[in-house]
Amino acid sequence: MRKILSIFIIIAILMNTAGCSDEWRKKFVRKKKDVAKKPHIWQEKKYSDEPTEALYTKHYNYAITWLSELSDDLGQNNKKDLRCAQEALGQICDMQNCLIPGKAKDVDKHIKRLEEVRDILKRGDLDQANKDYVRSSVDREERFIRSELYYHKIKDFMKKSFDKEAAAEPKEE
Repeated sequence: MRKILSIFIIIAILMNTAGCSDEWRKKFVRKKKDVAKKPHIWQEKKYSDEPTEALYTKHYNYAITWLSELSDDLGQNNKKDLRCAQEALGQICDMQNCLIPGKAKDVDKHIKRLEEVRDILKRGDLDQANKDYVRSSVDREERFIRSELYYHKIKDFMKKSFDKEAAAEPKEE
């Protein structure tokens, strides 16, 4: 029995050193060929420098959505309320940038009201009185945007370009 065990150990050692080692296996195994990667070609796209109906309506829809979400979920989550107020304020400012200076000035007082709302939410001072004030302010601003800043009402007051010099006057009918 001892003889068989010693022969088996010797055979295992010889096989390990002779043909079954990693170096021999690496020598005879095929290597994967490197496939040449195709380079990515990026084409620059020219964007127009003028405010369009699609751009304005996108900001309009986002502003309405953020304001209605703020009004519906007010007081449930302070971080979400603050985010809704900031996003709505940003969208309204982007809408204002599409308007000529005379009409854009009319939107300033509404932006200031939303900044007050944002400041109240930032302080975290949302007791029942402030909550009612914020909700009524947000609802009032949402109604104003829906009624006065709708694209078909405002399209005559759109800028021709975002450049300050190229701001156009309203069309006369």
